[in-house]
Amino acid sequence: MVKILRSINPTRAIMGRIFLWFWATFIVTALLAIWGSRLFFEDLQVVQMKPREVADLNQAIERMQRDRLQTMPLQAALERSSRGVRGRLIAVNVQDNSLTSAGGPPLRDNDVADLLRLVNQTSPIAVKRGAFKIIGPLFFEREGKRFALFSAKLDMPEKRTPPILLFLTIALITTILLSWLFAKSLTTPILHIQGSAKRLAGGDWRTRVEGAEKRQDELGQLARDFNKMAEQLESMWGAQKRLLADVSHELRSPLARLQMALGLAHQQNVDPETLSRVEREADRMEALVVQLLTLSRAESGEATMQRQALTLVLNDVFTDAHFEAANKNKQLQIDDIPKTIVLIDSMMLCRAVENVLRNAIRHSKFITHVSFSEDDKHWRIHITDDGEGLTVEECDRIFSPFYRASLARERESGGVGLGLSIAKAAVELHHGRIIAEPDERGGLRVTLSFPKC
Repeated sequence: MVKILRSINPTRAIMGRIFLWFWATFIVTALLAIWGSRLFFEDLQVVQMKPREVADLNQAIERMQRDRLQTMPLQAALERSSRGVRGRLIAVNVQDNSLTSAGGPPLRDNDVADLLRLVNQTSPIAVKRGAFKIIGPLFFEREGKRFALFSAKLDMPEKRTPPILLFLTIALITTILLSWLFAKSLTTPILHIQGSAKRLAGGDWRTRVEGAEKRQDELGQLARDFNKMAEQLESMWGAQKRLLADVSHELRSPLARLQMALGLAHQQNVDPETLSRVEREADRMEALVVQLLTLSRAESGEATMQRQALTLVLNDVFTDAHFEAANKNKQLQIDDIPKTIVLIDSMMLCRAVENVLRNAIRHSKFITHVSFSEDDKHWRIHITDDGEGLTVEECDRIFSPFYRASLARERESGGVGLGLSIAKAAVELHHGRIIAEPDERGGLRVTLSFPKC
């Protein structure tokens, strides 16, 4: 029975909730409208008649009996007689129920009907519908016809009813509140899924949409499908890293045997040129395997964090970089290293800075510049070269494994496209960020950003 009720529950689907929320909004708005109409359009009720009101009506009758008013048209006579009377005078012909009013706006149908109901009253009374008050009748004769005289005026109640603007405000606030709650119930899970998707795209393979099992509608199903996709991607990424590590380890054994065979070949006076070529290729393969192992370690999240002085960590890296730049007849300008203590894995940090710096020296024309900056939350290393630079699209791709912006140039330098990938993995191992962007003066500017400990 419970399962059947759950299956027909309209709130499980977005369509059902849309219907219910809009239906509830309509009901609340209708109730407010009915409530307001009752306040503004009340039923006819008999109210207390003030002595002054009866006196005014009698005084008007006396004026109507004067000779000079008898010769005037009835409407003009009513207007003359209404001076000093609070309200306007209305005469009703008892024979044909025709109405004559002393000026003023046309009467509403309800007011006309109320006047005709009171024509047969033998004594004056006061009735009220909403704010419209009628006093009468008193009778008079004119030109052989019998008329019932009434006075009508607007009589606002002592306790003022809320104006229509208040009701509109209440209705507006109510509908806005209900609509906001409805929109929030839809957008909150969508925003959660969006945030999880951004974290997943940023490389956080463990991200999941929380509370996906609690929702039984289409958004809940979407969140569960997203979590399944994230699990599969995490599994595939883990398998790729394991494959990378396993292949790297397996390649080291044949490389070792190949280098041993090369040593024996040198001892047996085999063709030196052929041996040199084989040795060069073996060295390249050895360098590739070392880089693959380094990348695998960085991506696995294995780090040995220690507090160290930044100057001591980077001194050797910059000394080697000065030597490499001098051998290529290029300049390396390094600003003063901040004298600060940082929490880092020194080996991985050095590998990241070294790879970016060597890449900058390789592609610079004359000068490579290293600078530092910091704020309340991060410290940064900026490495800028004056080379040909890259496009914005290439700046996003150069950190991908085996990507080379210029294939011929990289082959000429012996690169395989793993240096910047290792730098990216090493920076992210420190929960930092690395970005490349075209420099304003030409060339490329790479920024390594690390959180302060």
